[in-house]
Amino acid sequence: MKNRHKQFQPRPLHYVTLLMILLFRLAKFTFAFLPIQNHNIMKMQHLRTIEDSKMFGATNNDSKEYSHGLAILRMPSTSIDRIANEAILETAVLQTKKLSVILRSSESVISLALLRRYVGEVYSTLWDCAFRSDASEFLNVVVYPQNLPNTAPEQWIHLREDLDMVCSHDSICGWFSDSASGRGTMFSATEGLGGLKDHVAALNTERQNRGLLPVEALQVDPWPKGSNENFLKENNVMFMDDEGLEAWPMTARNTNSNLSTNEDERKTFSFLGGARIDSKSLFNKVCVGGTFDGMHYGHRKLLTLAVSSVLPQTGTLLIGVTVDEMLKGKKYADLIPPLHQRMDNVREFLYRLAPGMKNRIKIMSIRNSFGPPGSPTKEGENFDALVLSHETIENGHLLNLHRVNKLGFKPLTLLCTRRT
Repeated sequence: MKNRHKQFQPRPLHYVTLLMILLFRLAKFTFAFLPIQNHNIMKMQHLRTIEDSKMFGATNNDSKEYSHGLAILRMPSTSIDRIANEAILETAVLQTKKLSVILRSSESVISLALLRRYVGEVYSTLWDCAFRSDASEFLNVVVYPQNLPNTAPEQWIHLREDLDMVCSHDSICGWFSDSASGRGTMFSATEGLGGLKDHVAALNTERQNRGLLPVEALQVDPWPKGSNENFLKENNVMFMDDEGLEAWPMTARNTNSNLSTNEDERKTFSFLGGARIDSKSLFNKVCVGGTFDGMHYGHRKLLTLAVSSVLPQTGTLLIGVTVDEMLKGKKYADLIPPLHQRMDNVREFLYRLAPGMKNRIKIMSIRNSFGPPGSPTKEGENFDALVLSHETIENGHLLNLHRVNKLGFKPLTLLCTRRT
């Protein structure tokens, strides 16, 4: 007699279904035990992204004021240039439906490789600006570096019928120009009459002669201090991302006694791998401060540059981490890890990055905006450099005012990096 109940033989499809169920249950089990802190950090970063989009005026094309804008930038060869360009693009992206971007160079000769590199860099900056603006549509944009083979010249863009706005700054545009191709050399160190408005007036003269409607000048307000030559010179700012004299503002290169173009006069250290470091880029007692919540890549970059600015063997680095009480008024304060955990995260990163510096690194809590460099002590007086991003450069300015006017100390060299 045949067995009426055949033995169950799973088909290949059954195996796939069972495997999917197993993976789903495993995923639920795994996510249930993910550290709460990591979830909070991700949530906080997401909320910050939303906040950034609000800060930069999230918008769509229908609400934008201009049809076709022209942004005039510098060739991004230094941090000062890049900070200026970002400020101009952030302003322009929010106001126009279509954007043309001109890259101007003060150099008479520039290599094709650099032109190509700058094109990519500006498009990357535009991507960041668009992300922060949370635009509902992708901006129609074309970048035109000066003298890039086969591309349209700036004057061709000036005469586009739909052009209705120019966004730039006095330090980039012409001065008392009788045509639209002037340069802002008069504004490399200071501001005054002329600049963007005069450039647009000259451009409109040309457009009127061609029977075209005038364009408007769109100013960047406020202009970032990280791109203000006078401010940078007065506050002894050095950009850590730049090479040699380019690290210093143009106005400081001929007046700063710490700078030398004579290679024989430079004291250098030779490191493993053959890198030669100018000793004037290294300091004996360096400090850096912050909340260090989440230890994102910007924090890691800042701490890495701080480590790189300390004199080998003798120099020391102090990291100040703000106490929990200082963060109560900060947005999303309930998601910020407690002080001990933030300090542990900083310590873990630094000891992994620079294990040979363990005995020369000090991590401590700070209860005010100035920390140890602003204290009336011998230790406070001995600090000679502060590492910070260009977004917090005003804090360094205030600390130096406090050191000089209240304590009678020397100002710190402000070692600045662009935000990441």
